[in-house]
Amino acid sequence: MSAVRSIRGVLDNALEATIVGSFTKLGYGARDRLYGLPDISDDLSGQVIAITGGTSGIGRATAEGLMRLGAEVHLTSRSQKRAETAAAELNSEGARGVAIGHALDTGDPDSVVSFARTIADLDRDLNALINNAGALTSEYRTDARGIELTLSSHLIGHYLLTVRLRPRFAHGARVLFMSSGGMYTQGLDVGEIEVSKEDYKGAVAYAKAKRGQVELVAYLGPRWAPEVIMHSMHPGWVDTAGVASGLPGFGKVMGPLLRSAEQGADTMIWLAATGAGDAAPGQFWLDRRPRRTVYLPGSGTTDAERCRLVEWLDRMTDIGD
Repeated sequence: MSAVRSIRGVLDNALEATIVGSFTKLGYGARDRLYGLPDISDDLSGQVIAITGGTSGIGRATAEGLMRLGAEVHLTSRSQKRAETAAAELNSEGARGVAIGHALDTGDPDSVVSFARTIADLDRDLNALINNAGALTSEYRTDARGIELTLSSHLIGHYLLTVRLRPRFAHGARVLFMSSGGMYTQGLDVGEIEVSKEDYKGAVAYAKAKRGQVELVAYLGPRWAPEVIMHSMHPGWVDTAGVASGLPGFGKVMGPLLRSAEQGADTMIWLAATGAGDAAPGQFWLDRRPRRTVYLPGSGTTDAERCRLVEWLDRMTDIGD
């Protein structure tokens, strides 16, 4: 059996090195044949899960999957109406769980604090937080404080939400970050993590923020465990409205090979349901397997730089009550 596992590992590593073969639906199908990706059957009845940006794409597919397992899913959108509409649509599909919609703008600290208070006021602890919301935009924008919006909404806002909700996490709660394979193109340099208006490129800003998520999880995961189980993941290259609008050329070229939203959500649902079992916390996942976080020379980092990131995030989120 160990020889079989070894062969599977070699084949998977070879697949991962191809990038295109790994990140597209070809990779998902190959790993399904290689390992078998069984249906997730864990019973999440009675569990409370919050997911940011759960009204469309991978976020919505994640909400659907968790509801099928019986979870009470609190999903968000910047628009309260859009969140309520998505929740009503999900509730009409007959899943065992229930969806509840909320307004949340992760690029607005006041909105983050308000949503955190709403979740904290529930009469039950939170079993999982899925930090999923965000978008890749071609135009430079800032939040109300003047911080570049991609960084604000993907990294700073989700860190603030996680810290605010920490007192209400159940023991063993899963805190999960939806990152991206795009982060492989950037290293972590806290002094250069925010892209200026003059140097702005949407894909670069997105990759820096996503790299920040991965390194944040690598630092906090071992330190918060076992009270909180923290992981990050990437969904592969997925056919979503965000890809179509943020990377239109990429979407046109890769369209036939892009994963479905359900395939992209599979690992997130699995992590939310299982916490990855006995796996070490703080890892980066694709297709239910931990993955390396560095491909390109010079894109690695140190624990000292990760500590600088947390200190910087603490300063950026010091907004009081």
